[in-house]
Amino acid sequence: MSYLSFNQRNLVNLEYALEREFLGTNHGGGYCSTTLNFCNTRRYHGLLVLPIDQFKGLNHVLLSALDESIVVNGKDFNFGIHKYPNAYEPKGHKYITEAEFDKYFSITYQVGGVILRKDVMMLHNEPQVLIRYTLLGSHKEVKLRLKPFLAFRDAHKLSEENSVANTDFEAVDNGIGMRLYEDFPMLYMQISRKNEYLHTPYWYKNITYLKDEQRGGDFIEDLLVPGYFELVLKKGETIVFSASTEKVNPQRLVNKFATAAEKKEQRNSFEDCLKYAAKQFIIEKKNETRIKAGYPWHISYGRDTFVSLAGIAIGLNDTSLFEKIIASMQKYFIGGRFTRIISSHVQPQYNADTSLWFFWTIQQYEHFAQVPAKNIWKKYKQNFIQILESYRDGTTFEQVKMAENGLIYNQPYYKPLTWMNGRVGGVPVLQRNGYIVEINALWYNAIQYALALANEANDKQFCLDWKERSAQVKQSFQDVFWNEEWGYLADSVDTYQNMDIRPNQIIACALNYSPLEEYQKKKIVDIVADNLLTDKGLRTLSPDNELYNGTCEGTMGEQENAIYQGGVHTWLLGFYIEACFKLYGKNFISQAAEILTHVEEDMKNFGLSSISEFYDGNPPYKGHGCISQARNTAEILRSLYLLKSFQNKQ
Repeated sequence: MSYLSFNQRNLVNLEYALEREFLGTNHGGGYCSTTLNFCNTRRYHGLLVLPIDQFKGLNHVLLSALDESIVVNGKDFNFGIHKYPNAYEPKGHKYITEAEFDKYFSITYQVGGVILRKDVMMLHNEPQVLIRYTLLGSHKEVKLRLKPFLAFRDAHKLSEENSVANTDFEAVDNGIGMRLYEDFPMLYMQISRKNEYLHTPYWYKNITYLKDEQRGGDFIEDLLVPGYFELVLKKGETIVFSASTEKVNPQRLVNKFATAAEKKEQRNSFEDCLKYAAKQFIIEKKNETRIKAGYPWHISYGRDTFVSLAGIAIGLNDTSLFEKIIASMQKYFIGGRFTRIISSHVQPQYNADTSLWFFWTIQQYEHFAQVPAKNIWKKYKQNFIQILESYRDGTTFEQVKMAENGLIYNQPYYKPLTWMNGRVGGVPVLQRNGYIVEINALWYNAIQYALALANEANDKQFCLDWKERSAQVKQSFQDVFWNEEWGYLADSVDTYQNMDIRPNQIIACALNYSPLEEYQKKKIVDIVADNLLTDKGLRTLSPDNELYNGTCEGTMGEQENAIYQGGVHTWLLGFYIEACFKLYGKNFISQAAEILTHVEEDMKNFGLSSISEFYDGNPPYKGHGCISQARNTAEILRSLYLLKSFQNKQ
């Protein structure tokens, strides 16, 4: 029995099956993803979704779905399932008996004495998905029909019936090739053995996406079915269907599936699942190595890259990953700041903290890879100095720069500049202007870390330039953020201290160079534990606050509001656990282990084998957003590393 397995009772339950989604990626930005029973509930779902260079490298859904039918004794059983405005049709989910998710996703259908197993796998470093069918049981030969549903559209958009779509096809070996619109690549659909293809182009209208409907966006589209493939299977026989933007040799598909499966890692434990998910975020693209922020819809961002890199590299025990990704990020280091979006297709944009997270990432690299401080300073000195001077002088991005008291001040801007960046109708959910607590904690950490490295390298001039500034920043941080009466830090300070209890202050407790005293850290940890700690992460706001919203459901606007007014974020657990270990050492081992056990419970919910983007602030802490989030996965992997480190010390 697989670690991630599902029985018939759950699989035929639409409410259960439609809430769980699987993901396969090709390490180039492409993916396949849908629900447990293959009913697409999002516009982002599809069996072959690929980035297309002609469209700024954005993901496009090519093959949306593939319906299977078997014909036994003259009876047709359709295993497909689609939602329409008032019905699910066909109802293929009622034939499902079991499913499991290990090296690939597998599902078994049974009806009329026939047992058919379907295995779905996205190939690494190829624009290809393979779907393998094996006839496990049957008293007679079975006719199998495969009906592809084509979209050929941006993953963020929806398609509708039109007269522009090219419904012609090109005959290729054991299959066909189609290109519905100009500038798209050809989609080649081929089968491992001879088959009959019947071309009958037809638009299936009003296919409905439940998740999009719930979010209040457009949710209905039309998909083109060009026809269907048909062949006869005997008991024990296996065939493989390939969808790819490149022609393949169909005779090699069965072996190709088996060989690719052999190379994939198994998911037999919580940690296995996290490591598998971590690898999916690593994208090799255009001679760059990037980290994708999340699946299915996120791209690569500077902040998420630096927050996620440490945990992913540590979890995979791959120090070279630090070096490859940081080397790739240098292309997006402009004017002393790392850009917000990692893409050659957009103009440079900046936020408040990305470049400060760079220092934190290098700290993790130095510690984990055991790199001498002198070497770190020699390699990254120019980055460090340019970043510090850019913040000090306000060059490149003057909206975020140092004030006279040495702290970083965020000017009001048309969009949020911190990680709490939700907007509803163009208006920020949170007005975090002025002095921001985690920005200034990271600022102090950056200065102190650079000074420590420079001191080791005997760089006297740098130490002379920044030593007094460091002392000023620490004192100003205390003066501006600490509230002795309340016993914790203000989240932001402009004309007054905003004392809403939020999780950002825990970052100040966890940093290697913290501007806080020990007694302050203990008070903050207690406040966070009492108000924000949940089974899945830290809330973004205390439930005692009148603005608290503990349910991240509803329209996009309602959800966006809840994400930062009570929604739970798992990545913050890494900083909570680290802060507690620094305060209490081995005495925190059992608590850390218990916290991580609660996170493990989510491996079979929402996004299978992965950690959701955010969760409700109220029990049972249901997952929402993208089904697999890089920084959440990374920080849980780093937390496991910290836990093991202290366990080993015992």
